[in-house]
Amino acid sequence: MSKTLPDAHPPAAHGSNLYTLLIFVSILLVLIVVVLSAYLRLAGSGLGCADWPACYALIKSQGGSESLAAAHRVPPWATVIHRLVASTLGVLVLGIAVAAWRRQAGQYAWMTFAVLLLTVFLSVLGYKTPSPLLPWVTLSNLLGGMAMLAMLWWLGQRSVSCGADAAQARGLRPWAVAGAGIVFFQIALGGWVSANFAALACTDLPGCGGYPWAGGPWYESFNLLRVLPVTDGGTVITGDTGKIIHLAHRLGAVFTSLYIGWLGWRAFSLGNRYRGAGIAILVFLLLQIALGILAVRFSLPVTVVTGHNASAALLLLSVVNLIHHLTPPTGQR
Repeated sequence: MSKTLPDAHPPAAHGSNLYTLLIFVSILLVLIVVVLSAYLRLAGSGLGCADWPACYALIKSQGGSESLAAAHRVPPWATVIHRLVASTLGVLVLGIAVAAWRRQAGQYAWMTFAVLLLTVFLSVLGYKTPSPLLPWVTLSNLLGGMAMLAMLWWLGQRSVSCGADAAQARGLRPWAVAGAGIVFFQIALGGWVSANFAALACTDLPGCGGYPWAGGPWYESFNLLRVLPVTDGGTVITGDTGKIIHLAHRLGAVFTSLYIGWLGWRAFSLGNRYRGAGIAILVFLLLQIALGILAVRFSLPVTVVTGHNASAALLLLSVVNLIHHLTPPTGQR
């Protein structure tokens, strides 16, 4: 009589209670950090301040280093909570890495150490932040936080359950992985808008007056090493680069909406365990679209734009959730 070999990593053996608890608490903390970081960045740039939009993207010098002139309007409680949560998160991520090492947590052990390295990188970047005139800093903080959130969410899900191996769903997994990449890239485009203070470059829907279709500064608009120019009064100059960056984000939003909408519908149509994942994708996609339109319609209120950042994170997690459901247990691929 032949024996049936057990899974290489059954759910019970894939994660101890402590390991799983650390991961899910860390997920909550990363989500708080991502939302607070977005709020601090947007409010500190002058978004939604009393004399909006005159206060937007003003740079002043403090002891030889530049800072945003509107940064003093940021509530102190937000900064304190952000630092406390980020510090606590660092300790928990270290605990996750130690637990993974002691348990030899299978094929995903490398991901726990990637999260740890990313945490160290973001801590150093946050502790010694260069000038706000360097957009790569803002983009690195944003994408680093989103990547941490996605990886921890994946680790948490794989530690408590395994995906299915349904034949009718196998073909959708590569499309779901591509969808996660598309959402991540669209988040990067949104972060580039914020990092370059291009939010006011296009204030109407759907177009952007005087858009430089031909002969525009395309290279400079997407030069990751660019330094933002400022006027003698300290205001960031956006010009045509701001229009190009802003419209690239809008065009990306159209493509992302079509692709992710299709992906969510395909998951929904599969039924069973995939139906809930598809519904989550469609709900967060519609929320993201609505908040984006409201942000432009009501002249970028800081609460709406912060919500737009938060819903982007939830949309990314919903796509990762679908990938988890479409990924069979180890040894059954």
